[in-house]
Amino acid sequence: MIDPITAITAATAAYNGLTKMVQMGREVEDCISQISKWAGAASDIAFLEQKHKNPPWYASLIGTPEQEAVQIFAAKEKLEKQRSEILTMIGYAYGHSGKERYKQILREVKEQRKKHAYRKMEIKQAILEWVLGILAVVFTAGIFGVVIFFIGKNQGRW
Repeated sequence: MIDPITAITAATAAYNGLTKMVQMGREVEDCISQISKWAGAASDIAFLEQKHKNPPWYASLIGTPEQEAVQIFAAKEKLEKQRSEILTMIGYAYGHSGKERYKQILREVKEQRKKHAYRKMEIKQAILEWVLGILAVVFTAGIFGVVIFFIGKNQGRW
């Protein structure tokens, strides 16, 4: 499972690598792998924010939702600053049309990630929720059965 700290650390590392490469005089074309790593981490943060709006029922049992919300907020603020600086770099290198192409590609990558990687995580979460729900029902039915048995035994019916 993705956590906000890991995602923002990955985004920051990719962003720092990108800025160092640009400062060393490398062209933006040479930095595409760093930009793609940053975009992947940014997509993870967006997914976490969306997921945080509708948490699973067991989320209140493990950890504090407020702490995760603060981490996601801080990560989003940091990513917005990084996003604007990356867009400025791309705008300088490719102009307005290049920046628009970059934004379009970024939207496509986010959509593809949503369809594949995030869907896989959602399926795992649904399976976990169903298994926990079934176990809770079986456990409750078992306790109910034992109680009924002892009541019946106490009354002499068994």
